[in-house]
Amino acid sequence: MVAVARTPQTVVSRAVVTAVGMAIQGVARFAYTWVVANFVGAEEVGDVNALLSVAVFAALVWPQPAGIGATRYLPIPGEAAPAMTVIRRSFILSLVVLAPAGGVVAWMLVADPWAAFGTAILVASYGGYVFTRGALLGRDEIIRATVWDAISSAVSLGALVLVVLGRVHWALILPLAAGYLAFTLLNWPREQDPEPPADLRREVLLFTRDSAVAAIASGGLLSLTMVLVRAWDAPNAGYFAVALSLATPANLLALALNQILVPHFSRIRNLAPEVIRASHRKIFLVSSVGFVVVFGLLIWITPFLLRPPFFREEYIAGADVMRALLLIVLVMSLMAVPTSYLAAVGYQRLHATVWLVAFVIGAIVLFVATPILGQWGAVIGYAVGACLGSFTLIGYGLALSPRVSAAAPGPTAPAPPTAP
Repeated sequence: MVAVARTPQTVVSRAVVTAVGMAIQGVARFAYTWVVANFVGAEEVGDVNALLSVAVFAALVWPQPAGIGATRYLPIPGEAAPAMTVIRRSFILSLVVLAPAGGVVAWMLVADPWAAFGTAILVASYGGYVFTRGALLGRDEIIRATVWDAISSAVSLGALVLVVLGRVHWALILPLAAGYLAFTLLNWPREQDPEPPADLRREVLLFTRDSAVAAIASGGLLSLTMVLVRAWDAPNAGYFAVALSLATPANLLALALNQILVPHFSRIRNLAPEVIRASHRKIFLVSSVGFVVVFGLLIWITPFLLRPPFFREEYIAGADVMRALLLIVLVMSLMAVPTSYLAAVGYQRLHATVWLVAFVIGAIVLFVATPILGQWGAVIGYAVGACLGSFTLIGYGLALSPRVSAAAPGPTAPAPPTAP
């Protein structure tokens, strides 16, 4: 069958459905932070968010890129099953290393054996979540992913209430793990495991590797920022964590858009280059306007969100940091469309290289400035890396034509199903 291009309106509508699920997860994570901040304490909420950042960073090393690989290859007939064999096996192998490593890092941060144990479980369960969610989106099961986002969020919050009421504060990280684990186990991709040809195996692993470099470099800065604030500016870590939790739901909107657009551009990759570029430009324009509106509103209402009845009066100290984080995350969100486009049409290595350079520069600033300026040093380092990477990739995305065209050999994508 011949690939059919979805209209920008259809793609955005599908992204909205996906964003609902991500928004549910973001709101649930905010609610999680709110419960710990208001009913346990600022020190504990700083620890919980730092440990969650460890899990998020670990997921960037391979589980999330594996999920991106699923969104890239599952829409392609003939390659889906053998590609998933490679992706699934590599994901399982990655957890053998990442889960205990996450526990060790947690021990170094908070010197608590229960926190280290819980973080190892969280690393495995969160990694499973981002991988299985990518597989669902690659199979175009958007509504199923959204429903299970809601169910797993309810599991996490329900378990958290029990932990707080029971004053089992050593287990504050485990309810998060329970929700992500429920999502993973009930949505695990169960395709057959045909042995892939050597060239496809190599292609899939290289794609996932490049995605991992890009994911660590682009998403890792934010997690590293939270961890360094906890390590070098512990008195402000709780306030910073609250500000970060309020910026997270908006950031997840960009991730939702990215998860829809990689399979979208993969499906239409054999169309004429001008058709693909036109789709990219229109979606980029629509999404940019949407992000500016959403983030502008959040920046405006920041002082209200950090006061009672939402948080205790002490958390207003994080207002300026939250505004700065929201501005940086806005810039990061604007690149969601160009990076999806570059990843799907032959520029994944360029994408990874740009973010690797931006990450190294941003991390250097983070490690130098945070011990001197505390949380503001971390914000400056995050801003330097984020802006450098985002603006560079936006420029490349708008300037470069697809490397794969209608004349190029390769599998043709099926006509897409009707959008829900």
